[in-house]
Amino acid sequence: MSEYTTESPFSMERRQRQRRAFITIGVLLLGLFFAFWYGLSYYEADRQAARAAPPTPTCSPYDPDVILPADIEISVYNATSRNGLAGRSAALLEQRGFVIDKVANDPSDRPTPKVAEVRYGQEGRPKALVVLDVMPEGTKAVKDKRTDATVEVALGTEFKGLAPATTSTEPPMCPAPTPS
Repeated sequence: MSEYTTESPFSMERRQRQRRAFITIGVLLLGLFFAFWYGLSYYEADRQAARAAPPTPTCSPYDPDVILPADIEISVYNATSRNGLAGRSAALLEQRGFVIDKVANDPSDRPTPKVAEVRYGQEGRPKALVVLDVMPEGTKAVKDKRTDATVEVALGTEFKGLAPATTSTEPPMCPAPTPS
């Protein structure tokens, strides 16, 4: 028999080691490929979802015609004999964002309102409507002959407190743009 017909055990072992190394490297490369492919598909799906959904606005566009409570100065008057009614109510109105001008006893000679009166002139009508929104049920709007945009609130005998604050799902209005 010739020595070339049989293979030495060292060369067979070497070939098996090469085959195992080749298979191991192939499995590792295949695993890396699938890991990369999975990560890429996850990243692309996230980008597509972000492109599909517009960002949620943090504020609504500025509208100069909208009157905010911070734009309204209110004089709060107590038309009853209850001590401190105007002061407590003025503090509540201030918490709602209104600017308080005066707090005193009612200087007018009008009869005492049942719940409350919001007094205004022609110029103050838009502001008075905003004030009426926070006043309790039974509050009357009284248009008088004043020519300015002042708004007064006269509190009556059945006044218990402001109307419950409404919660809006709309974002607040963006601030006024500044000239640059």
